[in-house]
Amino acid sequence: MMTSTASIVTLAAAETERFSRDFMFAEPAWLWALVLIPLLVLLRRRMGTAAAIQHPGLRVIAEHLPKPATLAGFIGPVTTLSAVACIIAALAQPQWKETHKEPIASGIDIMIACDLSGSMAEKDMRLKGRIVDRLTSAQHVINEFINNRPNDRMGLVAFAGKAKLCSPLTMDHDILRHKIDSFYLADVNPFGQMIRPGYIIEDGTAIGSAIASAASRLHDRKETKSKILILVTDGINNRGEIGPLEAAQSAAELGIRIYTIAIGSDKRLSGRLVQHDTIDEKSLKEIAELTGGRYYRAGSSQSLADAFAVIDKLEKTDSDPRTFVVYDELFYWPMGAAALLLLIALGAHMVLPKPAP
Repeated sequence: MMTSTASIVTLAAAETERFSRDFMFAEPAWLWALVLIPLLVLLRRRMGTAAAIQHPGLRVIAEHLPKPATLAGFIGPVTTLSAVACIIAALAQPQWKETHKEPIASGIDIMIACDLSGSMAEKDMRLKGRIVDRLTSAQHVINEFINNRPNDRMGLVAFAGKAKLCSPLTMDHDILRHKIDSFYLADVNPFGQMIRPGYIIEDGTAIGSAIASAASRLHDRKETKSKILILVTDGINNRGEIGPLEAAQSAAELGIRIYTIAIGSDKRLSGRLVQHDTIDEKSLKEIAELTGGRYYRAGSSQSLADAFAVIDKLEKTDSDPRTFVVYDELFYWPMGAAALLLLIALGAHMVLPKPAP
């Protein structure tokens, strides 16, 4: 239930980024006419010119008597001036400006395969001044890479003892980031016993299976002009039914370039009979060369970010999102208010006429 709620929140955030709504006036110069309304009030309060011929009459007495106040005498001027203000507002043409941004696919499809084997828990990376494990560093850098490529279709594969498709190729990068942030490793006690299984229950490193899974998704997109796989791992292939080089050969035949990144410091296992690297750099280099990609060694978070930055430049495209602007006219609201106010003023004068002095 928590996962679905988080997905809804991320989707709502993405929708907010693609759509904006602003209130505006298409002809704001008309609003200067509102200054005339206070002038009309002042002019109404001024006395007219004196009569040229003075003659006796009841008006002379009425000037010294209190004038009866009527509802019509108050409502009429107020509603009339308010109607004028509404007409001026309508002439200024109020409207909602709705801006829709529709991303355009760049023509590059990118699958990212991230290692979730137990060795990714090794804390030999530094991120923002603190020591973190390899997975945390990879999550941060991959998210930054996704943020920098809003116009690419991207997909995600996680692998340990087996490969798991976490997201097919999509333009909804919020879902991708949510999936990446949900990755976790197995918990073990000090005696090496598993307390809680990881995101992928089967431990190990099935690099060949990860390549095959990602390549099959990329191959489904026949119309794509460029297909990329970025493989992040810190181990040696020891699981799966297909070997890394065999999977890479198949990917090369499908026109898929593979960028391989070995994450983590260079450690060696030594004993009386064996001595070998914990990362199979040789195979990762061969995979990259076989498919026309490149190999990178990331011994720190910065070098990992640098590797993704180079890939970002190598596979850069110029593709701006299309922008649609829709105007929703609102002038009929102030015009309707003006008509209603004028009817009220007219009705007040008809029903309650101003009495003669």
